[in-house]
Amino acid sequence: MTAAGQPPDAGREPAGETGRDRSPDAARERIAQLVATLRAFVRAAGAEALILLLDQGERAPPLLVECPAEGAVLLREGEQAVQLDADRLAAEPLWVPDVRPLPPFEVDAARAEITSMLGGVESLARSVRDLADRFPGRSVLTATFSTTDPDTPLHLAARTGDPMVLALGDEQFEMAPGWPG
Repeated sequence: MTAAGQPPDAGREPAGETGRDRSPDAARERIAQLVATLRAFVRAAGAEALILLLDQGERAPPLLVECPAEGAVLLREGEQAVQLDADRLAAEPLWVPDVRPLPPFEVDAARAEITSMLGGVESLARSVRDLADRFPGRSVLTATFSTTDPDTPLHLAARTGDPMVLALGDEQFEMAPGWPG
């Protein structure tokens, strides 16, 4: 937390955004809305967590936001970090794609394969991509979902303009451009 009592980077404009109110109050409101949006998506999707690496433009380091389904949300910019209680913020989510929770995916960890609900993976991937597309510049959004093997979570990572990355445990797969359709 900065000396002014605001989260790291609360006063900076994301890439491509100009003319915003840069006051500490406006910055706190933007951070609160960002956190509320991420928490709403995590809960709507039934995800374990979301991690957002928010591109803040060339003059600022990215803001890392770690948003679990429950508990404090961590915001980190460079060496500065602050935890926020997302459930106590008086902010409404900006926008959350239509997404539904699914039961844990069945996986074969030894073969790094999802053995059930492939359509469910595509549906969640579309929602992750839709949300990632709302963030500026080279921002990256990663969602983590439960599987039937607690040591092998499913990760879906999206950045506007890049192919999605699907990871199952430690195995990563860059998906074909345009996936999911």
